[in-house]
Amino acid sequence: MSESAEAGVVRERSGVGLILFAMLCFAVQDATVKAIAADVSLWQLQAIRSAATVAILAFAGRVLLGRQPLLPSRWRWPLIRSGFMAGAYLFFYASLPFLSLTQAVSAFFIGPLLITLLAALILGEKIGPRRLVAVVAGFAGVVLIVRPGAADIQLAAFLPLVAAVCYALGVITTRWRCVGESSLSLTMTHNLLYTGIGLAGLALVPLLPIAVETRANLAFVTTGWHPVGLAVLAAMLATALTHVGGMMSSISAYRRDEASRIAPFEYSYLAIMPAFDLAFWGVEPRVETLAGMALIAGSGAFVAWREGRPARPRVVPRADVPWTTPEDDAK
Repeated sequence: MSESAEAGVVRERSGVGLILFAMLCFAVQDATVKAIAADVSLWQLQAIRSAATVAILAFAGRVLLGRQPLLPSRWRWPLIRSGFMAGAYLFFYASLPFLSLTQAVSAFFIGPLLITLLAALILGEKIGPRRLVAVVAGFAGVVLIVRPGAADIQLAAFLPLVAAVCYALGVITTRWRCVGESSLSLTMTHNLLYTGIGLAGLALVPLLPIAVETRANLAFVTTGWHPVGLAVLAAMLATALTHVGGMMSSISAYRRDEASRIAPFEYSYLAIMPAFDLAFWGVEPRVETLAGMALIAGSGAFVAWREGRPARPRVVPRADVPWTTPEDDAK
C-alpha cells in the first residue's frame, strides 16, 4: 500500500471514530436531560444550557477561530430558522419525562426522511423511487414505535414527531434562505433565541392559570425556576459541553472523509439509547420499538448514502466554517 493510500485509510478510520464519539456526546447529553428532568423545568434547562452554549461559542469564535463573525448579516431568515429549531428542541425535551430515550430518539430520527420529502416539495430536489421507498419504510418504523391504535398509547409519543417536523422545516429553511450565513452565526442566533425563550418561560409560565394537579403531573413544562444543588447545575452546564464537543467531533469527522461514508455511522446513536435505558432506568425496549428503530435507521442510512450528505438531526455542515454538525443545531 502506498503512503498516500495508508494516510487515506488512517483519515477514514479517524473520521469514523470521531463521528462515533460525537454520537456518544449527544447521547450522554439527552440522557442527562432525562435524568434531571424531575429536578428542573424545561424553561430553566433551556435558559441555562443555551446561555452556557452562547458563552462557549463566543469564546471559540473570538479566541480559537480567528475572530469569526458571531452574528448573521441579515436577521429575518436566521430567526425564522431558529424558531423552527427551538420548536424541535422544546417538543423533543418535553417528551423525555414521559417516554423512554429509545422511544423519543427513534421517533425523532424520522427527521432526515422528512427533510428528503420537504426538499422535493419545497426546493424542487429530485427524489428517486428507491429513496421514496426508503422514506415509506422509515414512516412504517415510526408507526411501529408510536403504535397509534394501541390502547396504552401516550400522547407524549407524538411530541418527538412534532419535533422532527420542526427540525426538518429548520433544515429546509437553512438550505433555502440561510446559505449566505456562516454556521457559527446561525448556531449563535438559535442559542440566543433559546436563551430568550427559556427566560420568557421562567417569567410567564408560573403566571398561567394552570390547575395545581396539572402542574404536579407536568411539572417539567408547567413550572418555572426550581432551586437546584450544585450537582444538577453542573449537569445542566455539562449538556452545553457535550453539545459543543459533539459538534466539533462531527465537523472533524466529515472533513476527514466523504459524507456518504460517515453519515450512516450517525445511526449508532440509536444503538446507544436502548443500552442507556436498560442500564440507568431498567427499561427494556419493546420488540416493536426495536423493529421500528431498525427500519428508521436502515432507511435513513440508505437515504444518506444515496444523497452523499449527512443525515443526523443536528446543523448542515459547511466546508468553509468549522462550527456545524449535520444539523445538530437542533440539540
